Amino acid sequence: MKTYTYKIAQHFVSALINDDESGLTDDEGAMLWEWEQSLPNHYHHKAKMHKVFDVAPNETDFDQCEVCGLLADCATLTVNYI
Repeated sequence: MKTYTYKIAQHFVSALINDDESGLTDDEGAMLWEWEQSLPNHYHHKAKMHKVFDVAPNETDFDQCEVCGLLADCATLTVNYI
């Protein structure tokens, strides 16, 4: 299993975990989609591995968001490939 961690603004979390972009503007949704497409792909025996998103509960830092590049209350997002 491959694992990566990223700092992302809190308001992007629901869109990734629950596939719910209702709290995002159209521009934010497009930004998130572009960022997600830029994540590495991994293959196991020629089959593409699935991305599983996980967020550490109640842990935020004021940091630069890796999706939009702005300073925000960021969660640590873990991307696991299974």
